Amino acid sequence: MKRLNLAFGIITLVVIVCGLIHGGAAWIVAETTWDPYTTSFPTWGAFVLPIICYGVITMIVLIAWLIAFLALRGIDKRRSK
Repeated sequence: MKRLNLAFGIITLVVIVCGLIHGGAAWIVAETTWDPYTTSFPTWGAFVLPIICYGVITMIVLIAWLIAFLALRGIDKRRSK
Protein backbone atom coordinates (compact mmCIF):
# COMPACT_ATOMS: atom_id res chain seq x y z
CA MET A 1 0.00 0.00 0.00
CA LYS A 2 2.91 2.33 0.72
CA ARG A 3 4.25 1.83 -2.80
CA LEU A 4 0.85 2.66 -4.26
CA ASN A 5 0.63 5.89 -2.26
CA LEU A 6 4.22 6.79 -3.14
CA ALA A 7 3.73 6.11 -6.85
CA PHE A 8 0.56 8.16 -7.11
CA GLY A 9 2.11 10.94 -4.99
CA ILE A 10 5.14 11.15 -7.26
CA ILE A 11 2.95 11.13 -10.39
CA THR A 12 0.79 13.91 -8.95
CA LEU A 13 3.81 16.04 -8.03
CA VAL A 14 5.34 15.54 -11.48
CA VAL A 15 2.09 16.64 -13.15
CA ILE A 16 1.86 19.74 -10.93
CA VAL A 17 5.50 20.71 -11.55
CA CYS A 18 5.12 20.17 -15.30
CA GLY A 19 2.00 22.33 -15.25
CA LEU A 20 3.76 25.14 -13.43
CA ILE A 21 6.74 24.99 -15.79
CA HIS A 22 4.50 24.86 -18.87
CA GLY A 23 2.28 27.67 -17.59
CA GLY A 24 5.28 29.80 -16.62
CA ALA A 25 6.92 29.34 -20.01
CA ALA A 26 3.65 30.19 -21.76
CA TRP A 27 3.30 33.34 -19.67
CA ILE A 28 6.88 34.43 -20.43
CA VAL A 29 6.36 33.88 -24.15
CA ALA A 30 3.05 35.75 -23.98
CA GLU A 31 4.65 38.70 -22.19
CA THR A 32 7.37 39.02 -24.81
CA THR A 33 5.27 38.48 -27.94
CA TRP A 34 1.81 39.79 -27.00
CA ASP A 35 0.31 42.50 -29.18
CA PRO A 36 -2.43 44.32 -27.26
CA TYR A 37 -3.93 45.65 -30.50
CA THR A 38 -4.74 42.18 -31.85
CA THR A 39 -6.44 40.72 -28.77
CA SER A 40 -7.94 41.80 -25.49
CA PHE A 41 -7.00 38.48 -23.85
CA PRO A 42 -4.70 39.18 -20.87
CA THR A 43 -1.19 37.76 -20.86
CA TRP A 44 -1.75 35.93 -17.56
CA GLY A 45 -4.39 33.90 -19.40
CA ALA A 46 -1.53 32.08 -21.11
CA PHE A 47 -0.53 30.86 -17.64
CA VAL A 48 -4.03 30.01 -16.43
CA LEU A 49 -5.13 27.88 -19.39
CA PRO A 50 -2.34 25.26 -19.06
CA ILE A 51 -2.79 25.26 -15.27
CA ILE A 52 -6.47 24.42 -15.69
CA CYS A 53 -5.60 21.52 -18.01
CA TYR A 54 -2.92 20.17 -15.65
CA GLY A 55 -5.36 20.59 -12.76
CA VAL A 56 -7.83 18.35 -14.56
CA ILE A 57 -5.06 15.79 -15.15
CA THR A 58 -4.18 15.96 -11.45
CA MET A 59 -7.80 15.34 -10.52
CA ILE A 60 -7.90 12.32 -12.83
CA VAL A 61 -4.75 10.91 -11.20
CA LEU A 62 -6.20 11.44 -7.73
CA ILE A 63 -9.49 9.77 -8.70
CA ALA A 64 -7.52 6.82 -10.10
CA TRP A 65 -5.60 6.66 -6.81
CA LEU A 66 -8.85 6.66 -4.84
CA ILE A 67 -10.30 3.83 -6.94
CA ALA A 68 -7.10 1.78 -6.64
CA PHE A 69 -6.89 2.46 -2.90
CA LEU A 70 -10.48 1.37 -2.28
CA ALA A 71 -10.08 -1.71 -4.47
CA LEU A 72 -6.90 -2.83 -2.72
CA ARG A 73 -8.38 -2.14 0.68
CA GLY A 74 -11.40 -4.27 -0.22
CA ILE A 75 -9.14 -7.08 -1.41
CA ASP A 76 -7.12 -6.91 1.82
CA LYS A 77 -10.29 -7.05 3.95
CA ARG A 78 -11.51 -10.13 2.04
CA ARG A 79 -8.18 -11.90 2.54
CA SER A 80 -8.16 -11.22 6.26
CA LYS A 81 -11.56 -12.89 6.79
